[in-house]
Amino acid sequence: MGETPQKYIIRKRMERAGFNLLKHNWSVTDVAFSVSYETPSSFSKIFKNTFGISPRQFRDTTAEKEYYKAHHPFRFFGEEHKYSRSAPVPVIKCLPPIKVLCIENKGVKEGSFLATAPASFRQFDKEIARRNLESRVHAQVSIYPFRPLTFDDKQVVNFVGAIVDDEQESFSGMKCITLPLGRYAIFNHFGSYRFIPQTWNQAYMNWLPKSGKQLRDAPPIEIHLNTRPNFGSLQLQAYLMVPIH
Repeated sequence: MGETPQKYIIRKRMERAGFNLLKHNWSVTDVAFSVSYETPSSFSKIFKNTFGISPRQFRDTTAEKEYYKAHHPFRFFGEEHKYSRSAPVPVIKCLPPIKVLCIENKGVKEGSFLATAPASFRQFDKEIARRNLESRVHAQVSIYPFRPLTFDDKQVVNFVGAIVDDEQESFSGMKCITLPLGRYAIFNHFGSYRFIPQTWNQAYMNWLPKSGKQLRDAPPIEIHLNTRPNFGSLQLQAYLMVPIH
């Protein structure tokens, strides 16, 4: 996973603290108590080590919508990342705009969309068949514009659908998203869908801090190379694409 259990616990507490600071009109003391710190001073010290600014400065300067973005993860401030395992090596390419016809999927369980995504993909396939659009869609994709706030987050949204050649007209319950031209670090995932979160973790927490690359304002994308992915298959193939400058 790329980090020790202790660092994971601190990171999750600090991410939750950041959410509470932006979402609720709580005092720093109340926020400290909400993430299991007994004193505001110890909480504030660790918070500043994590984000580089005090809790009050964080509340005054951080845009709430940016904090929720999946592709803007907050990492430990000024810390050198050292891991025992090497990260997967991506291929970096500049891709043209990607047009995706999709529907909304909501909710993660145990940190993964696996509990909800298969049903949403089945619903997407039914909608495509009902409108006789099978000849217009290609590889199935997942788009992740937001990150979960907790391990079991019933409200977090992503989009599931398929790449299309041309802009599609709007349909009830469906939308067409055009992802802008730009560079991606493309990681090849081969194996069970259950382990895709580990590949994402390796990309964001291992490769990215060491690469010197900067994230750009676009969502990460998952492209399923199987025509109709079987989410229980050990032979699932996918590209995990991290948008970079």
